[in-house]
Amino acid sequence: MYNSWVEVSKSAILHNLAQYQKIVGRSVEVMPIVKSNAYGHGMIEVARIVSRQVNWIGTVNLAEALVLRQFGINNKIFVLSYIQPELLKEGIRQNIDLPVYDLKTAKLISQVAKSLGRKANVQVKIDTGTSRLGININQAIDFIEQINALPNLKLRGVWSHFAASEENKNYTILQLKQFNEILFELVKKRIDIPYKHFACSAAALVDSRTHFNLIRLGLSLYGLWPSPLAKKSALKKYPWLKLIPALTWKTKVVQVKEIPRGTKVGYGCSYVAKKKIKIAILAVGYWEGYDRGLSNKGTVIINNISCPVIGRVCMNLTIVDVSRVDNVKFGDAAVLIGRMGPKSISAQDVAEKIDTINYEIVTRINPILPRIFVK
Repeated sequence: MYNSWVEVSKSAILHNLAQYQKIVGRSVEVMPIVKSNAYGHGMIEVARIVSRQVNWIGTVNLAEALVLRQFGINNKIFVLSYIQPELLKEGIRQNIDLPVYDLKTAKLISQVAKSLGRKANVQVKIDTGTSRLGININQAIDFIEQINALPNLKLRGVWSHFAASEENKNYTILQLKQFNEILFELVKKRIDIPYKHFACSAAALVDSRTHFNLIRLGLSLYGLWPSPLAKKSALKKYPWLKLIPALTWKTKVVQVKEIPRGTKVGYGCSYVAKKKIKIAILAVGYWEGYDRGLSNKGTVIINNISCPVIGRVCMNLTIVDVSRVDNVKFGDAAVLIGRMGPKSISAQDVAEKIDTINYEIVTRINPILPRIFVK
């Protein structure tokens, strides 16, 4: 339907996964996170790629988890954030691990599991300082004891989430200390919970004490660094570490023409040609996920040449100056993120131009656009 598409490298994803498996060692499992359409890369196919290499896969909600089951993913699947109550029966039938952080939801899961004559797998999320989802730290032990006493529940994990593992070492240590104190109390109370997990991509790189027996691998599964600071810290410890970006985003040229000096370009006339130039109109805009903030800032690659975005990014079209490109024509490919010849544009490059993070750049690529998986 649209002349813009994403190419995803299977080998890059498997390479990045193997790099983290090497870092944490055989005693720690790695859970690839495929939430939000696998950070824009394509949830179902990414899950298929990693499914033979890991036991666990993580999703954001129960609906995503059930889609994976529908497509034959038989791994242990853990829901990171929230469940949809109307899907709860099927989630329990499909053996999905569910998050709990309030008693009302835990009791509902227990009741539904009892009605099905099954046990539901649950994992308790503890808020150690992100102030997002999770039971408050001072209520955690009592809450876990109540969960452990509910019928038809199998308490399979306890976990938390770092607020700033790549940039605030002291706060990370504080969160880790609080989590370890809870684990110590659980041991004293003889409450045995099989899985303990805390580390995301960044934390797993910067502090091995965060590994426990399971880590959650999100952004870096796709070859992206959580932050420049995390990259610098990681390469000091693991100089052999290399992450390979898995995603290339392309579009097509749909028209080429010349415009004279003084011609206004795009909505709002925000660009005026200072001389006669050749322009190309690309079949991509902010509907496809190419941010409007890249107006007069972005760069694309056509025929191995960097070309600046001129004028405002439109809903479905973007205009670029191709004066330096020989023989550019209708149907030529333009790289928005990725490599063409000697030139490359990373998600981090794009993020810095619009003052955001690389996570947002890739996850906001419209999921309707086709994902083509290549070797």
